Amino acid sequence: MIQIELPTGRYAYGRVLRDASVAVYETTADDPARPPIGSRAYTFVVGVYEDVLKSPSCPVVGHDPSRDPDDDWPPPFCVRDPLTGARQVYHRGAMREGAIDECEGLEPAAVWDLHHLVDRIMGFRDTPD
Repeated sequence: MIQIELPTGRYAYGRVLRDASVAVYETTADDPARPPIGSRAYTFVVGVYEDVLKSPSCPVVGHDPSRDPDDDWPPPFCVRDPLTGARQVYHRGAMREGAIDECEGLEPAAVWDLHHLVDRIMGFRDTPD
């Protein structure tokens, strides 16, 4: 698990998944190193750049073991071609055709940098937990 210090002085936590993804937990903490180990209540799951996971701003503060082999994979992401509008689903390292209704509600496939991740977390946390 990684810890993400927020501009408010609170701490958010992310569970590192396969496919360079991080599942960001719903809960935050006032004190550092208090990750919600065992929870699977995520606010969102996104791909992140490798340097986010190696950043001193995101130290590893715990280990949240897998419950089963599927627990380590992010959910499917939607990839939309900006020119044709065609949609594909990216899941478990593979792309396949995706129908419009299948992509409805899926996170768009993207890779996030740390400052974008913090901005998104802050958008969900206008007030402390």
